[in-house]
Amino acid sequence: MKNIILTGASDGLGKEFAKICIENNINIIALCRTKPRYDCIHIYTDLSDENSIKNSCEEIKRIYNKFDALVNCAGIASVEKIEEINYSSLENVMKVNTIAPIFIISELFDLIKQNNADIINVGSTVGTKSGYENQLAYTTSKWALRGASYNLQLELKKCNCRVIQFNVGGMNTRIVAKVTGEEIKNSDEWMDPADIGKLILYILTLPKKIEVSEITINRKNIK
Repeated sequence: MKNIILTGASDGLGKEFAKICIENNINIIALCRTKPRYDCIHIYTDLSDENSIKNSCEEIKRIYNKFDALVNCAGIASVEKIEEINYSSLENVMKVNTIAPIFIISELFDLIKQNNADIINVGSTVGTKSGYENQLAYTTSKWALRGASYNLQLELKKCNCRVIQFNVGGMNTRIVAKVTGEEIKNSDEWMDPADIGKLILYILTLPKKIEVSEITINRKNIK
């Protein structure tokens, strides 16, 4: 494995996964707005903007067309009462969490098949259950991404591309704090994103005859 395309590369799980890849001599092609603070190929990408995604994918087609995996790791949270949901915030959550990964896959689909590249869609455990109060938009976006992974597994069943749906529970990141302003309490009780990053890379490096179609990782709460 030499090259991985990664969204959400500048923070949280994406950043930790990228750092682990680099330690293993794997190049990261980062599609994000903020330039990551590590050595990678950065392509400025606004995942809420159609033209920005198209331009980034065109650059990949021209210059970085040999890759082994696409990891859709970018995601934003949404925490609000149902009666307080506004259209623009709902639209933004769906664009980043659901539309962007599907659109990137669509734009790069021929190359994905040509390279026998794997796809990892990083979802959430809320996409496997009813979610939590005040998280209707976020829960919906993660259920939709999980459904997309199921369909892609069907579409790609006759080639060597693997599609892996990663449902991750509570990690020690700032995804919720970015929208609520409230930092995680007792952060040592939450999963370390570096550990999840190691697991993602391990699954990607398994022999191609092994396909982990879906994996759900929960935070163990012993209280």
